[in-house]
Amino acid sequence: MRKKIILIYLIISVFILLLGGYFFLFNIYGSEVQCLPKNLYADNTSEITIEVIPINALGKKAWFRKSSATFEIIEGLELIEIIEHNIGLGFIKIRSKGEVGLVGIKIKSEYSLLHEYIEIEILTLTV
Repeated sequence: MRKKIILIYLIISVFILLLGGYFFLFNIYGSEVQCLPKNLYADNTSEITIEVIPINALGKKAWFRKSSATFEIIEGLELIEIIEHNIGLGFIKIRSKGEVGLVGIKIKSEYSLLHEYIEIEILTLTV
């Protein structure tokens, strides 16, 4: 009888740990935008990747999850070219056309309440 009670407690404890792990590690509570590298330069080879990262309850990247996002270029479309754009994985890769200016991008993620707006300044390349 004592072994059955210990087994039941063990099963309930594992279930609670798995349920807590799901809600704290896998469930998405928001999203954040990451730009890598930080700067875009006015040459024809400078590229930047803008990615939407899903955030869990601990404020870290949610494990094994992706966030879809739409990207709309508001200003500076003539300054860049889009190399790669994946709505399902939530990222866009852009390249500078060699002109200095400001690019504004509006981002709407699947898990965000409001649109996010980022500005990327295309800097002069100093040697």
